[in-house]
Amino acid sequence: MNREKISYFASGFLALGLVPLTAVIVPLYSLSIGASPAEVGIIMAMRSLLPFLLAIPGGAMVDRYGVRFVVTRLALACAVLSLVYPFTTSVFHLVLLQLVFGVCQSFCWIGVQTGIGKTYRGDPVVTSHLGFWSMGGTFFGPFIIGFIWDHFGTDSSFVAAAVWCGLLSILALQLSQEVSGVERAASKRQAMKGDYSQAFGLMRDPVVFYIIACSSVRLGAVSLQTSFLPVYLAELEFSASQIGVLIGVSAISSSFSAFLHAVFAKWWSSEKILGVFIVLALLAVSSMSLTGSYAVLALLNITMGLAIGVTQPAMFSVLGAKISKDIQGLIVGLRTSSNRCATFLIPLFAGLTAGIISTQWTFLIVGAALMALMLATLWIAKDRL
Repeated sequence: MNREKISYFASGFLALGLVPLTAVIVPLYSLSIGASPAEVGIIMAMRSLLPFLLAIPGGAMVDRYGVRFVVTRLALACAVLSLVYPFTTSVFHLVLLQLVFGVCQSFCWIGVQTGIGKTYRGDPVVTSHLGFWSMGGTFFGPFIIGFIWDHFGTDSSFVAAAVWCGLLSILALQLSQEVSGVERAASKRQAMKGDYSQAFGLMRDPVVFYIIACSSVRLGAVSLQTSFLPVYLAELEFSASQIGVLIGVSAISSSFSAFLHAVFAKWWSSEKILGVFIVLALLAVSSMSLTGSYAVLALLNITMGLAIGVTQPAMFSVLGAKISKDIQGLIVGLRTSSNRCATFLIPLFAGLTAGIISTQWTFLIVGAALMALMLATLWIAKDRL
């Protein structure tokens, strides 16, 4: 395995792991300065606002300026911003900080995905390794930072986050620096307008539509699980440690199952793998409404984790193999934007459902709605599967 591949896998570990890592320490710090639970929710939501609005031009920026150029600088910006957190003393300042930090972190992950697509063109072995290491980062990131917070305190936690980001910036120096051959627009405004127009125009491509739709449903299922499973388990009177174990086994399952994509790719196309395993994930999350048994819920969460883990490298493979190198970043940006939309709308819909009916049946009702969307997507794309 060459140095560039190792750098991509390590960068994926750090870039995606940064999301749950900060999701542990930012709420804790917010509470420590007197923020209410509602204000904490607003602070955390702000991390996703700009990526939702700017992911498309952000992906195009990676195409124009190169993966190495973008990731090294924005990872360094994340490191500097991490050191600013302990000096913020109000909710307003934390909201502003989250806005900027969120978009920098998101563009780093967009850059890593884009680089893999441009360089390895959907190689199932490479995308499986990226899936394993990036999903591994989502497990080890919060585990490491939680230990530091408990034993060394607030300031040390944010310093550790800065070191994490600094390592990402250093590793990104080994990433590819291939830039798009597309001519740049005359002004930034024209460039951004052109990016949005081109991105939404690409939705007419059956492959792009299929990937965007599948990605949104996939993230919707994950959002449903992460938003309401802890609430449901608490209603069933399971302890905090039991809830943590259940969520942890799902994350670990996702990490290791990424390698299964390379196995299934010997018999199925990546498009078919993506569709089949998203359906499996939806069946697992919907079935959580039907049981209160800890053992059965653990089995369902492992099943969902396995399915979600397989789908990530499948998406990378389709994008890398079927999409032009010149617009890899633009497509990743479009997918990121749709994902952020899904992770905002699904918890909102699920919350309304839980308020009207109950938390227990939320999984079945929202899962069924997502399944209907997925089946419609598969029907539209049936000629390609």
